[in-house]
Amino acid sequence: LASIAAILAAGGFSNVVVMAGAGVSVSAGIPDFRTPGTGLYDNLQEYGLPYAEAIFDLDFFRSNPKPFYRLCKELWPGRFKPTAAHRFMRLLQDKGLLLRVFTQNIDSLESSAGVLPDNLVAAHGNFDSARVVGNGKAVPIAEVQQAVKAGEPGWQKLNAQYGGLVKPDVVFFGEALPHRFFECVRQDFPKCDLLIVMGTSLVVQPFASLVSEVRPGTTRLLLNRERVGEDSFGFFGKASNGFDF
Repeated sequence: LASIAAILAAGGFSNVVVMAGAGVSVSAGIPDFRTPGTGLYDNLQEYGLPYAEAIFDLDFFRSNPKPFYRLCKELWPGRFKPTAAHRFMRLLQDKGLLLRVFTQNIDSLESSAGVLPDNLVAAHGNFDSARVVGNGKAVPIAEVQQAVKAGEPGWQKLNAQYGGLVKPDVVFFGEALPHRFFECVRQDFPKCDLLIVMGTSLVVQPFASLVSEVRPGTTRLLLNRERVGEDSFGFFGKASNGFDF
């Protein structure tokens, strides 16, 4: 870690790509998803879900939107402050070293830290925009925030107003990732000279496979509680090149 920091300080890297997961937001008070005992999936029993991941399942949302709207109220941006990890991303940007941040997180703390929209790819969406499920009609996010804050009467009224369930543009299981994600992967990873992977289990695909997309010999730094990413598979049909510790 010290050697990477020294090379950064000396200008040895100029196209840094950051891959961020839920672990970078834990110190802000937002639980990650999979840590036993404290992770979000272990603490969703109060929502009465058939299984934890159902809260991000589109079919379940259509049949019972109440749990997701309750979760939205708890996680809506503005309640939490950026962590040191988010401020580090901003520092890379300010120093002209950041090529892009690819984040799995929906909390928008990268934006709160000052990472510019052009420098950020929210692979799994966030609360910056919202649409009607089914027809894709855009809904002003301020209206959605007010409705969610008002509880069940608020979001029921909103859904009736727009003729369908309204959902922030958070990517659910089975939904396609934003088109910009794939565009930026193709553009950025061949240029990357330092890949920093922070706070992710590297379980969810296709995000997890991005570690294989940098050129052979590119420096890759993992900042995580445990070793991950050793069993990766190629993106866009490429051969696997997971972490080798």
